[in-house]
Amino acid sequence: MIIFDPLRDFFHRRQATKLTEQASAVQLVIERSESLRGNFVFPGPDITVAIQRDGQHVGRVNYGVSPLNDRVYISDFHISPAHRRRGIGLAALWRLWCQYLVPLTPMHEVGTSTEFWAKVRKRFAGAGAKLTHDIRTSDQDAEQQRWLHLVPEPEHERLIRELEASPEWPSIKAELKMRENNKGR
Repeated sequence: MIIFDPLRDFFHRRQATKLTEQASAVQLVIERSESLRGNFVFPGPDITVAIQRDGQHVGRVNYGVSPLNDRVYISDFHISPAHRRRGIGLAALWRLWCQYLVPLTPMHEVGTSTEFWAKVRKRFAGAGAKLTHDIRTSDQDAEQQRWLHLVPEPEHERLIRELEASPEWPSIKAELKMRENNKGR
């Protein structure tokens, strides 16, 4: 055991307790939760939650849970301008992390929010939690490949695939081509 491990663990627990106390004033209220084919995390759920403080709507988070349950992808994060710079965004993200206990990943960081995300990364790291760097649109396909094996095949695509693999397929294909050619005359 490394001598600094107990010291690091002490400070992680201390920072986590501090973040949990700050987050106690914030509630996440689910507005929508659905799993739609074509969405980034399909077959995982896409969720929209309202951020509330003292019963007042102060922001919103749209996120998706990886089908592997190993990451939460934050696609949209917004705190109302009147409520910014009060720790509400950090508290909402901490609540989200506490709910899933997996790394949070912003889908794209815009220039105006890089300072916020850097601060959140630093505070989360101090508590032993992880906020990964954002993934760009170009990286999304590679990310989806990790759970592609979990995406159910639609019934009609399965039937077409089975038909094309059958021994009768060459004759069916030839007949379809002949019908198509006859329509063009």
